[in-house]
Amino acid sequence: MENLYVKSESNFISKTLLIMALGLLVTFATAVGTQLLITSNENYLIKILPFIFVAMILEVVVVWNLSRRIDRLSISAARTWFFVYSFLNGFTLSIVFYAYGLGTVSVAFGLCALMFFCSAMIGITTKKDLSTLGRVLIMGVIGLILIEIIGIILPSAFLGMNKFISLLGIAIFCGLTAYDMQKIKHFHQSAYAYDESYRSKFAVIAALSLYLDFINIFLYVIKLLKSKD
Repeated sequence: MENLYVKSESNFISKTLLIMALGLLVTFATAVGTQLLITSNENYLIKILPFIFVAMILEVVVVWNLSRRIDRLSISAARTWFFVYSFLNGFTLSIVFYAYGLGTVSVAFGLCALMFFCSAMIGITTKKDLSTLGRVLIMGVIGLILIEIIGIILPSAFLGMNKFISLLGIAIFCGLTAYDMQKIKHFHQSAYAYDESYRSKFAVIAALSLYLDFINIFLYVIKLLKSKD
């Protein structure tokens, strides 16, 4: 029985990481494709901006729908919603790709992948319970959101702190990566008594958490690379 559980856990983790990787592939392919389109004719930027704002709203709707209705969705529907979100996020990220250029994006992606891998390995191998750390880091995310909002309303409020904020964001989401990676084991433990289809839906939710960690690390890394203060 123990060997069956270990094998099931290993399959669950592999499936989660595969779904996340495919989601990232969809996102970056969409972002690069849209960025190249804008670069070929900058008039497209003005035309697609309204659609990007709509996509941002739809992203929130999709995540809410996926998170709240996962029990009622089929596995194919859950995966479809995840990849729809990945596509929408790639569409909105195209502005970031256009603003920073593919060279900087490539460097940021490489650094992000390395940080994510190291953080994930810590989360999957450590014996220490990271639940308390996870709660603290989630409060840190709320703090980062407030900083971003204040920065938009009062641009001078955090003048000269861009590097610090970027480093703080990287640290918080690397920590969350370790926490979420460890949490995958708890997801599997909760779903183990159910059938394969139910476990597969939990894998989609776990993949979404890791996907969001990766994207946020990437965004803070790219900000750090271009920070001038």
